[in-house]
Parts: sequence; structure tokens; C-alpha cells
Amino acid sequence: MKTVLVASGTSQNKLKFATSFIDTYLNERGIAVKVVGESIYEVKLKEVEPTVIVVIGPHSFGEEYPVVNGMAFITKMGMEQCCDDILHHLS
Repeated sequence: MKTVLVASGTSQNKLKFATSFIDTYLNERGIAVKVVGESIYEVKLKEVEPTVIVVIGPHSFGEEYPVVNGMAFITKMGMEQCCDDILHHLS
């Protein structure tokens, strides 16, 4: 199963909101994926094995995994476009 990792250094509430929004958005489109929310500072990428990472805040993940900028979940503008970018990486 493909996995979307939402990694954030901001509040737990923002992380939960983004994770829930992405999960709902993808499920409504018939896309079965696992959506996981983790601290950007503590996540162990080898354990999660994400298909794509949605980052809310600065990161140093490198280029091993595709990364989508998740700042839209802070501003609440462009969240659908962010989810469309995730879909692109899941295809």
C-alpha cells in the first residue's frame, strides 16, 4: 500500500488537520493510501517508507522521496492543489 507522510514542525493541530484533509480528499477520489502524520524532527523515514512526503515547514529530507510543499495547510489556501500534487506522485 502506498503511504503519504505528512511531516510538520508546527502544532499538532495543524498536523492532524492536514492529515485528515488529505486522507478525506484521497478517499473521496477512490485512492486507497495510508496517510501518516509525524514530527518533521523525529520521523524515521526507513520505518514509514513513504511514497510521497507532504512537508509543512523547512526540511532536510534530501531527494530520496518526492516532497510536496504543505504550507497550504497553514494558510488554508491551495489545499486542493497540494492534494492534486500528491496524487501526481501516487500515480
